[in-house]
Amino acid sequence: MLKDSLDLMKIKNKLQNSLKDKIDPSLLDKIPSGYSVIGDIAIFHQINEDLNPIKEQIGNLIIQFDSQVSIVVEQIETKSIYRKPIIEYIAGERRALTIHKEYNTLFHIDVSKITFSPGNKGERGFLINAVENGEIICDMFACIGNLSLPIVVNNPSITVYGIEANKEAFDFLKKNIKENDVQGRYYPVFGDNRIKTPKGIANRVIMGFFKSDIIQFTKAVDAIQNEGWIHHHFTSSRSLNYKIENIINPSKDKVKFRVESTEIRKIKKVSPRLVHYCADIKIQK
Repeated sequence: MLKDSLDLMKIKNKLQNSLKDKIDPSLLDKIPSGYSVIGDIAIFHQINEDLNPIKEQIGNLIIQFDSQVSIVVEQIETKSIYRKPIIEYIAGERRALTIHKEYNTLFHIDVSKITFSPGNKGERGFLINAVENGEIICDMFACIGNLSLPIVVNNPSITVYGIEANKEAFDFLKKNIKENDVQGRYYPVFGDNRIKTPKGIANRVIMGFFKSDIIQFTKAVDAIQNEGWIHHHFTSSRSLNYKIENIINPSKDKVKFRVESTEIRKIKKVSPRLVHYCADIKIQK
């Protein structure tokens, strides 16, 4: 989960009060004010390097103050197209495997191998509420079931085809399908979604990868039955300089469809300059 701002402020204040007589006062304001929690693991992102000598102290205090947390790590960066996290252990047991729960859904995850954003919790809730009974959904970037697994867990009338090219993520996806007892309604498909995306079966397609290309968008259109929704995720500046037409229009040269409506929603802030958006595109073929 993503700790809410009030909880984080309380914890930051507790950290500052606990450390004010033990560290240089100039470091108190550099104590991070936010972290995310996946399962029982707290994840900081790029802690100020001036705090390196006291990171373990901070981590141990987090474990003391936050009853959900038993391990604290720092995510230094992510590598490769699969956004594999590079983490450093700060406090607690040296374990990266955990079980995260959201919307009645259990996610087995290794935070040293797979990126999972608690900041997308709102989007998971949106999708659960947006789908209609009996829908067939194609998740082209399924990962461990990040966006689509809670839909099928919370609505027994839904069928999902989840495509994933990263073998480590795919193995967790299969494990999570079994853990949540949705075999027979959630079908995992391993491979490149440019090749593996089924045609003409879906009422809704989820494209949760920020850098999907025109070929992949065309495959999303191909996956739709006669009409349906494509949820296209992307990042842009706060001024929203991204032009959704740049991916829609070239696709029309490859497959016949028309856009009935487009709505762009803000999902979360990614960095001081970047925002995560989703374009909800209703198409008819």
